[in-house]
Amino acid sequence: MSKIGKDKTISIRLSQAMLEALDARAVLDGKDRTQVIREAIAHYLELPEDLVEDRVNLLEQGIEQLREQVQLTEERTDLLEMQLNELNQVVTLFIGRQKK
Repeated sequence: MSKIGKDKTISIRLSQAMLEALDARAVLDGKDRTQVIREAIAHYLELPEDLVEDRVNLLEQGIEQLREQVQLTEERTDLLEMQLNELNQVVTLFIGRQKK
């Protein structure tokens, strides 16, 4: 959506059936309620759904999530390397004692 200033927050009332249908669509499409509602309104009003700014924002969010996952993976790898080194030391000591 084209952004003039900040996005505005609105609230609406929906029947239970509409809310359930909205949630089902969100799950089916892998989106949140807000995304589904925005797309539905844009479609109804014949507005463009995927502007470059929206795509860039989604890509930036994806990149940030990937960076966080890489960081976690690196931390886990470092921890596993430390544990493996400790285990190797214990095995080496054990084998050394067995030879005596």
